[in-house]
Amino acid sequence: MKKPSLLVVSDCARVIRSRTCLSLRTRNSRSTIQREAARTSREAYANSKEDDKGTCCCFNYIKDVPPKPLDPNEMHQQFEIHPNETSCGRSGFVAKPIAPDGFLPRFLARRGWHVRTSTPRNFSLGEAPGLDTALRARLPDFSFPLSYKSSQNVVVGRWYSPFMFIREGSPKDQMTRSMYYEITLEQKWEQVFSCEKSESQSNAVVVDAVVQREEVLIAGMEVVDLNVVDGVMWFKSFGNGGAEVSIGLSMLVVERMKWEQIRVGWVGGNERQVALKRVEEFGGSAGEWIKFGFYVLVERFVVKRMDGRLVLTYDFKHINQTRTKWE
Repeated sequence: MKKPSLLVVSDCARVIRSRTCLSLRTRNSRSTIQREAARTSREAYANSKEDDKGTCCCFNYIKDVPPKPLDPNEMHQQFEIHPNETSCGRSGFVAKPIAPDGFLPRFLARRGWHVRTSTPRNFSLGEAPGLDTALRARLPDFSFPLSYKSSQNVVVGRWYSPFMFIREGSPKDQMTRSMYYEITLEQKWEQVFSCEKSESQSNAVVVDAVVQREEVLIAGMEVVDLNVVDGVMWFKSFGNGGAEVSIGLSMLVVERMKWEQIRVGWVGGNERQVALKRVEEFGGSAGEWIKFGFYVLVERFVVKRMDGRLVLTYDFKHINQTRTKWE
């Protein structure tokens, strides 16, 4: 099992977390620098700007700005980190602001700073190769009995997301419970309509079904409300005991999920449900079938904690990908 380490700037004990997340196009040398108090806040260090200059005696200096709430779209919270090249070889690291008008925090501004690594106890992640495009295009096996309401799930993608992009309780609780979340993409065929042949019926079946384009469940319970606040989409549900449960996903994660679906033909829309009405005909003689089933391809993102416990599922039903089964 792969054990990722936390990188800590040795002289200042600031945590550097690589943003290897589903929602981001990662670059090996680009990182955000989280403040040491990340256990109780979701803040990150940022570049200073020209306006942050101060004056002392006869010279000007750049004042460090205080850490701010993490914003993945904010260029001033992004840094490129490279090995520090010297005449004697590599020694430590050097940082560079992504924003052209940015001034690095003082602890990153000097050349040749070093890092030390540490791995928390019982902290391990498996491989997360991303999307298996070939397996996804193959689609799940359809050779199962009509009595089955769905095919077996096939995992076609796996990623890990740092806790900053998934909101579940306080940051302190998340750091203790699950510092990373596993996100998998699964496929299955799901039955949305079925019928048995009547005595007077011929080879034609009229399919009449209502399908939800998207469906979100929190730990298996249906989401009853959602809203977007400060770049986070919040899903609300009620547990078995009636207690309210809320989970938040960064809009970067939500948008990336939808982008993954749209690029393979998923049809979105303002209406939550879509009506499927069509006529399907059996290719054999009228006496050769007894039961009929109509299936839709479902792609599901599954979010789990590091201990394997289910947090949330996000289903996308592909009404353009359908199959029929006759028995």
